[in-house]
Amino acid sequence: MANGRIAALHDGLNQHGFERISSRVGHLYRGLLKNNGPGIPVEISLVDLDFVQLPVIRLTDRDAVPERALPHIFGPTGVVCYYQRGSIVLDRYDPTGTALQCLYKAEKVIRQAIAGKLDDDFVAEFEGYWTETFMLSDVPPSFTGAGSISFVRLNTEDKRTPVLTAGRSWWTDLDPSSQAKSEIERALIVSIDRAVSVDPNRAWPPATLDQVIAWLEWLNPRLVTRLDEAIIDGSPTVALAIKATNGMFAVRFGLPKQLQTREFLNSRRRSIPKVLRTMASTVRVERISTDAADLDYVYSRNLGRTRNLSGKKLLMIGCGTIGSFLAHQMAMCGAGVGGGEFHLIDNDKLKTANLGRHLLGVPHLHRNKAEACAEFLNGMLPGANVEGFDVSRYDAVIDVTGEEAFSIALNQRAIDRRPKGPTHFYGWLAGNGAIAQCLMVDGSEANACLKCLKPTLAGRSRFPTLKPGVSVEIGAVQACSDTGFVTFPVSRSISAAALVCDLVLDWANGNQRDRLRSRTFNPRQAFEIKDQSPTPSKDCPACTVAR
Repeated sequence: MANGRIAALHDGLNQHGFERISSRVGHLYRGLLKNNGPGIPVEISLVDLDFVQLPVIRLTDRDAVPERALPHIFGPTGVVCYYQRGSIVLDRYDPTGTALQCLYKAEKVIRQAIAGKLDDDFVAEFEGYWTETFMLSDVPPSFTGAGSISFVRLNTEDKRTPVLTAGRSWWTDLDPSSQAKSEIERALIVSIDRAVSVDPNRAWPPATLDQVIAWLEWLNPRLVTRLDEAIIDGSPTVALAIKATNGMFAVRFGLPKQLQTREFLNSRRRSIPKVLRTMASTVRVERISTDAADLDYVYSRNLGRTRNLSGKKLLMIGCGTIGSFLAHQMAMCGAGVGGGEFHLIDNDKLKTANLGRHLLGVPHLHRNKAEACAEFLNGMLPGANVEGFDVSRYDAVIDVTGEEAFSIALNQRAIDRRPKGPTHFYGWLAGNGAIAQCLMVDGSEANACLKCLKPTLAGRSRFPTLKPGVSVEIGAVQACSDTGFVTFPVSRSISAAALVCDLVLDWANGNQRDRLRSRTFNPRQAFEIKDQSPTPSKDCPACTVAR
């Protein structure tokens, strides 16, 4: 079956003028995009015929397009960003049509970019054009003025993470050694009431100070004056962070050694910007994007329009099997931050009998539950230890990724192993957490696989979940390389996890009934769906061949 799909892909692309090129990885083709104008030479690389990953399409001759910067076409490699990551699910069962769909979309993007119709898109994807390095940012939304960059050790590794702050920060509190004066760099934080973007008529990205100054002049001449202020205040490293409507971006560079003398730093500091202009073409700059890491962002991002719990004074009594998880959920929703208080009370100690259904584990045995929960939550959740093994060594595989393309591909692997192979469980939320569902798929051909629930990618589900007219709120992203996400509170995540857990427990105890289970949390948005064991669909492209 796989060879047939590859042969069909080859024939289909060949008919459209694309020639297969030898490649050690995946399937590589070169040809011309010529549906709507002069031919544009490109290559398409398909490393994943499940289409969990988008095919990579890039220009092979940059001279075939204007020299100006073009939106959605990145760097000297000419890679084309034609679909936002996570914005579409491609059909693995039609590789030829899917490859052509991607090529048509890429051609449309390239031709519109050449015509200047997409220049506004530079704003949304600016980070992709700017970023050289990253740093965390714990700066209040309304703050402008003198800030600092500290280098914080977040774990036991020697590597330190730069954090831009405006005073005391919870990040720097994690590592008091980061507050040594010799470890802190000055930074000037300024705000503008517009988005930063790319000047398409200049060399991009700016690599030297003179190029940065030219870009700032184009963006807002006042920013050049603010850069001079940062140069006067900073030594030996200069940093200017610009808070724009599409994010915060910084430029950082070191003063040349000839300007780090006592004469300049003590007596002629205000003349440094003027002198620096004469050598600006030789001063290399570092372009930095920031990851928002202030408490308001951390505890509000996933809630959409729902208000978090920051600033509230809260008391919770009981930190047992329900209370410990409730404390966890509330803390993830902002309880105890932003000037708020979150107090926990429990007279009991954690015992071995609690370990099977409590948030805490062995390190907290014989500790007061409330004190131990507070310590755990204040530690902000230690990292997980994950290793990869062959799926066949397991009795069950549980997929709660929420990535439809990945789940479809994993489902096909399960079908291909029938009647052997592990049992697969799939769990997901629909809408903004309006309904949770899970499905069990094993070696039985008498029961539906995941693809049976929706045989055609663009078709209707056999068991519709959301009611007509219900729209799904999508969280805003700052760059096209970001993954779009659906907003819902953590309580729905925990509820969905519990639904899957119950199904797995039933399987372990030999209960094979009700393989598809649903729990509706918002009846205004989602239907009530009866638990059941669906039969296979005669139209399913995943398991009809096996039958």
